[in-house]
Amino acid sequence: MNKSGLDLKNARRKKQIEVMKKIIADGICPFCHDFSDKIKPAYHSNPILAETDHWVASRNAWPYEKTKEHLILVIKRHILIPEEMTNEEALDFWKIIKEVKEKLSIKHSTLLMRSDSTGKTGATVQHLHAQLIVSGGEGPIITAIG
Repeated sequence: MNKSGLDLKNARRKKQIEVMKKIIADGICPFCHDFSDKIKPAYHSNPILAETDHWVASRNAWPYEKTKEHLILVIKRHILIPEEMTNEEALDFWKIIKEVKEKLSIKHSTLLMRSDSTGKTGATVQHLHAQLIVSGGEGPIITAIG
């Protein structure tokens, strides 16, 4: 795994791979850089929709096909697995989900959390994050789960 913790094999789009190669060359974690440290230039172009003490929510820059909404929920502290969360971070996770669902009037959704090894989970970024997905009603949403 490269210093940035990115896995190009799991990327879904050509532009995504280009951005990921830049991040790898820069040698940083994109989630820490953009969501925790908030340093520019940002690699994630979508604005923050909601923020709590421990989490940030934004629309995914590379949404799955057939989604009405595809949000990423990123923990601010760089950890790899949910078991590393403090009690406050875990409670705050549910707080940001509630906040973003209310803000966007989301009633039906799928919650997906990938952790640790990108090779085993299908993730592109090795930094604990979750995805809140709303179907666009145009058939099944296909994603790799490891």
